[in-house]
Parts: sequence; C-alpha cells; structure tokens
Amino acid sequence: MARCPVCDVEMKEVSARANPGTLIVLDQCRKCGGIWCDKWELFPIVPEEAGRLDPVDETLLQQPIDFPQKTLYCPRCRDRLQVLRDPLLPAEIQLQRCRRCEGIWLNRGQFGRYKRLQKKTRTERLAPEETIRKVVKVAPDPNAWVTTGTRGIFAYPHAEEEPDLSAKATLRGAFSLILRALLRMVLPF
Repeated sequence: MARCPVCDVEMKEVSARANPGTLIVLDQCRKCGGIWCDKWELFPIVPEEAGRLDPVDETLLQQPIDFPQKTLYCPRCRDRLQVLRDPLLPAEIQLQRCRRCEGIWLNRGQFGRYKRLQKKTRTERLAPEETIRKVVKVAPDPNAWVTTGTRGIFAYPHAEEEPDLSAKATLRGAFSLILRALLRMVLPF
C-alpha cells in the first residue's frame, strides 16, 4: 500500500466513477484527506465524485493544522514531488506531480477545486447540443441516428437506400481506394 506523502500513514483505496462508465481506484489518506492519482487517473473522473471523495469535515476544519514545510515524495517511486506550474490553472489549485511516474498529489480540497474548474471549462467551451453536433457532424435530428444495435454502440446515420453491390460499383470503389492510397504515398501532405 502507498503511504501519504504528507502524514506518512498508509492510504486507503477509494474508487471513483470515470468517463466512459468505468471505475478508477485512487489512494486517499485517512488522516489529511489528500488524494494520490496515478498517471492519467485524475482527468477522466467525473466532477460529481469530488463531493463524495472530498467531503467537508467540520470537526477537522475547526482544528488547527500545521502542515510541515517539508519536501514531499511520491508514494509510488519515492521521487521528489514538484508543484505543477500551468498557466491555465488558477493559483488556488496546487497540484504536485511526480516527474518520474507522472502521478499527481492533491491536498484536501484540491481535488474538488480541480473538478469544479474542469466542469466549468467543459460547459463554457461546448454546450451539450453543440458537443453532439461536433462529434457526429450532422443535422441535430436524433431520430436519424442509431445508438445501439448489432452494428455497434457508436452513432451512425441510417442508410436511406440500399447500397449498389454490383460488380461494376465494387470495382469502381476498389479502384478509387487504390488510387487515393497511391496518391497519398506520392504526394507530401
């Protein structure tokens, strides 16, 4: 088990819902509430999980906490953690990253702050309907799309007419495909 970089106590494993429909196992300190995310674990976790993993404990908030000004080390590889400097992150969000294994340490409250920023950024940049249009690149008629079935789970348009499967059409399509492949090999892009 991993040990907390701040308190040096054994952390417990906690699971968090992530996109798309998976669970990610994180390590959380029982004493200080800090969270350790291995490489690529922080980003796909759904923002609503922050309220469950980063709850407000009023008795802990009333007690004075003296975090020692010490160098923190990665709970996985024991390399020194460095404060992540990203111009897109506000000053109140301080992530500490291991440069060797690329894990991220978040002190209590940082996980919730980061997830709120992530949710705000996503909703500001792309509205839900606009996101769907950009992904599927079609008219917004939901009846023209299939999302489940024997052809897979990805959305695709219904065929309006039967495809031409004649020998002439098949040869024409094959010739076109071969010609495009040859042009890509010859012409630089």
